[in-house]
Amino acid sequence: MTTEYLDLKMDFMFKQLFGHPSRKKITIAFLNDLLHRQGRDRITDVQYENTELIKAEQVGKTSRLDVLVYTSNDERINVEIQMVDQHDMPEQVLYYWSKLFSSSLQTGQYYSELVPAIMISILNYPLFPHETDSFHNVFHLYEDNEHFIWSPHLEFHTFDLSQFMVKWKKYRREMKAKPSAEYPWLMMLSAADYRKKTIDTNIFHELEEFAMNEQEVREAIKEWESLSANQENKVLYEARLKYLRDQLSNIMGERRAGREEGIKEGIQKEREAVIRKMLSNGTAPDTIADMLDYPLEEIKKIEWKIESSN
Repeated sequence: MTTEYLDLKMDFMFKQLFGHPSRKKITIAFLNDLLHRQGRDRITDVQYENTELIKAEQVGKTSRLDVLVYTSNDERINVEIQMVDQHDMPEQVLYYWSKLFSSSLQTGQYYSELVPAIMISILNYPLFPHETDSFHNVFHLYEDNEHFIWSPHLEFHTFDLSQFMVKWKKYRREMKAKPSAEYPWLMMLSAADYRKKTIDTNIFHELEEFAMNEQEVREAIKEWESLSANQENKVLYEARLKYLRDQLSNIMGERRAGREEGIKEGIQKEREAVIRKMLSNGTAPDTIADMLDYPLEEIKKIEWKIESSN
């Protein structure tokens, strides 16, 4: 295979494919299959929302999401993809959900006007390794003894790509014979390896077989190929990859040394160095903000420093 396919687990590429209005049909099919929506429950349209949530004054933390949509079923769905275990995912999902859920209510509205908020977390590691070996888990809030639901407005989905690959390698024939709806999408997310810069040809060929009968999957593969061939995307992809590698290296090194302040300073210095390089290459500040999940105003401050020093 001579065509290069950039890893869709990289949040930058994931947003390009699933978070752009021009690829709305792909996003709708992706969400319907991940959530197992059928018949009247199917999503027929989505509106993309701003992925930067309002800053929480008490904690001073700005939340930037990956893909956020408002659906034709009057619900808000956020999709997050995460490659490295940061050991705080359950709390992070709760935090994002609370802000997403509450932000749908405007001044003067009744609580009954709140819409469901659904969180989809696609991870490249097991979130609950001792509790389950399933690659797709669904969470609601239930009463402990009688198991009735508190409210259908809270719904969490987790997809473990590492466990999906374990199951695929072990039960490939059975899974292919009776594939679940999310099967081709998880294959697409699992096929490329950003660390080795390779693509699993077995997975990809099987994915192409699915694409023969599923139009949205076929279109997604074509868009994936086009995005991967785009030179600007390659530059941004490599910059994001370097940032993530250096960030992980800094975190692991500083943790071993026990210098927590050094972690923050090291990450901040590396982040600023990447931003400076991207600005010097002519990359727009808003593009950098979206790619690095970093506040636009902070990038503009760095841009101002560069201009002031010239």
